[in-house]
Amino acid sequence: MQRYKRVFAMSLLLLFSLSHPADAKTVGFQPAVNYTVGTDPRAVAVADFNGDGKPDLAVVNAGNGDLDGGNVSILLGNGDGTFQPANNIAAGKSPVSIAVGDFNGDDRPDLAVGNTGDGGSVSVLLGNGDGTFQSAKPLSVEGAVFSLAVGDFDGDLRPDLALPLPALAPSQPKVAVFLGNGDGTFRRGEDILNMGGSILASDFNGDHKVDVVVGGAILLGNGDGTFQPGLALGLGFFTSASPTSVGDFNRDGKLDLVMGVTRFHGESFDAVVDVLLGNGDGTFQAASDVVQVSGGEFLLNLFAAAGDFNGDTSPALVVAERSHQPGFAKRTVDVFLGNGDGTFQPPVSFDTNAHPIWVSVADLNADQAPDLVTANPSDNTVSVLLNTTGADFSISASAPNPGTVSRGQSSTSTVTLNLLNAFDNPVALTCSVQPTQAAPTCSLNPNSVTFDANGNATATLTINTGSATASLVPASLRQDSRSLHFLWLPVAGFALMGAGFGSSRSTRSKLTVYLLGGMLFGGLIFQAACGGSGGPGSTAYTITVTGTSGSTQHSTTTTLTVQ
Repeated sequence: MQRYKRVFAMSLLLLFSLSHPADAKTVGFQPAVNYTVGTDPRAVAVADFNGDGKPDLAVVNAGNGDLDGGNVSILLGNGDGTFQPANNIAAGKSPVSIAVGDFNGDDRPDLAVGNTGDGGSVSVLLGNGDGTFQSAKPLSVEGAVFSLAVGDFDGDLRPDLALPLPALAPSQPKVAVFLGNGDGTFRRGEDILNMGGSILASDFNGDHKVDVVVGGAILLGNGDGTFQPGLALGLGFFTSASPTSVGDFNRDGKLDLVMGVTRFHGESFDAVVDVLLGNGDGTFQAASDVVQVSGGEFLLNLFAAAGDFNGDTSPALVVAERSHQPGFAKRTVDVFLGNGDGTFQPPVSFDTNAHPIWVSVADLNADQAPDLVTANPSDNTVSVLLNTTGADFSISASAPNPGTVSRGQSSTSTVTLNLLNAFDNPVALTCSVQPTQAAPTCSLNPNSVTFDANGNATATLTINTGSATASLVPASLRQDSRSLHFLWLPVAGFALMGAGFGSSRSTRSKLTVYLLGGMLFGGLIFQAACGGSGGPGSTAYTITVTGTSGSTQHSTTTTLTVQ
């Protein structure tokens, strides 16, 4: 008995899980496609560099010292998530960081590239609007530029630059601010003393003035190109921090912060991705570890970007890990789906066919679902992973009208779909009929639907039973062929009963004969009274309609009776 109870409970659990397919949060990507770029790619920027409305890639390549001083690879997009071969353009010496902005006001994206060679500099490359760029114009700085940020720091609607600079005797670490003149040139603003580190710009306190996070501190902007003193983010001592992304991970309307943190433990290191939930005033709650990797005595770096990869309006994180330990670099990026409250689900890994150190998030094929691009120094490539999650939706089919038809007639049903996530992708519709014996045909119009502004879509399901089969048997008999098959029942019954009356059998034998004859005669009465569960000669057909969008698939059924 206990065994049967366990089987019954497991069956209920399986039935419940199959009955609620939309409850599961999923994410999927196509296999990575890799494109060759320059030597030692470090970072990727996405913009439309040739004005065709399709996203392109700009990849900064550090090069190989004096043998290859580095460059920027431009990969023009085809609009479907594929890219043309890279065109390499010169920047400064050993570039490692890149940002996009319209620095000369011509509505064409330009590039700012941070260089680490020859004492450090920033290269400004003005775009021609056709995927090519003018020669680099350098901005002299005091030290290597490992990170830079673009933002309107002085409120004049012209993009400015901010970049951390390392300590060079006798100066301290600082953030150099370059205010844009609107013509592609810059003037030096007021430097900010700071402990250094990578930089990220956004408005964290909601005052419409751009702030910056540098290393483990936030500097609130005054809106005139200057900043307030830095406020520590409370990441602890013996750490090196790099802001990598922002997002509203608990859906409270306040920006949260993603940090890549390295913790030092004597001679060992841990790499951590921390999420700091914002309070909306420029302060943050205590950091929460999303992922932690021990590097032992080898240094690790984690880079994280944010995106809503499954369209549930809860931002997720994608993490690339760089190991400085030979042979231990990962080939995958890890996606942590968000729960909408600032916490995350266990990671789902996706192979990049290389060893990524950087990941960018952008919609590369115009399907409203964010895709991934990674920079892979291991083989001088970038990997493109296209999102296959697709639209999530509910689907239902109305009862056919009419609900019962004869052969040669047709019936229709309305299929209704409602969008459940943020991806307004087309949904392909198919149908099938069971049982297949003498089954009607089904069709859908249209067989691919898109959702309207309210997230609704409909299609018409048509079930056609085909032509009636010609027959010499009268229609009244053809409606129930079982009547012909079993006409022998009453005949046999009467025969047996007559035999009983006319025989000289014993009383017991006569009773047996009467009983058999009565059963056969009763069969006639039962046949006439019941006539089959679906009416004379009727068959109930189940029509299944299936909707597919990317890797998301849901089905619904409706039933038609054919007589």
